Amino acid sequence: MNGQTHRVERIRYEAVIQDLKMMEQLAAFTPMLIGTPPLGIDVAASDIDIACYSEDLDYFETQCTQAFGAMDGYSSIRTTAQTIATSIVRFASRDWDIEIFCQPIPIEQQWGVRHYRIEQRLLTLAPRVAPMIRAMKEGGLKTEPAFASLLGLKGDPYAALIELENQTDEALRSALLLIPSGQ
Repeated sequence: MNGQTHRVERIRYEAVIQDLKMMEQLAAFTPMLIGTPPLGIDVAASDIDIACYSEDLDYFETQCTQAFGAMDGYSSIRTTAQTIATSIVRFASRDWDIEIFCQPIPIEQQWGVRHYRIEQRLLTLAPRVAPMIRAMKEGGLKTEPAFASLLGLKGDPYAALIELENQTDEALRSALLLIPSGQ
């Protein structure tokens, strides 16, 4: 192979979602695809993330178990995220790990969705940072810490990104211009 590494491409994330009819199965929970694949900054270790909303986490878990319980590695856990009761369903399909994150608050208020929206804005304002973020992710950083590092944000990277939500596009563009192109 002329010294080049050969990477087998896995099936596209959209095909997995479609094949499993995930959005249809989760329709009662206002599902929203978030995470790195739809942002175009996914790496080999990236997973498929879907945010959901339900006032009744027991009902959510029951519906997920019925729909996806036979999938490889299926698990469902209860935890707390940002002081909010949370259900996380995980399983694998076609070389993708899948995580469905549900809270009893509207998805637009959930941190995962809010992070996704700000990351989407940043990438739209400065597409040149996508390969930088991807390289940082390949080096082991999670998405939010990679963005925070690139932007020089201090403190908790997850909270720091939320702080960017109300920034104007012009303010974000100015911050992005400070990033050296060779980084």
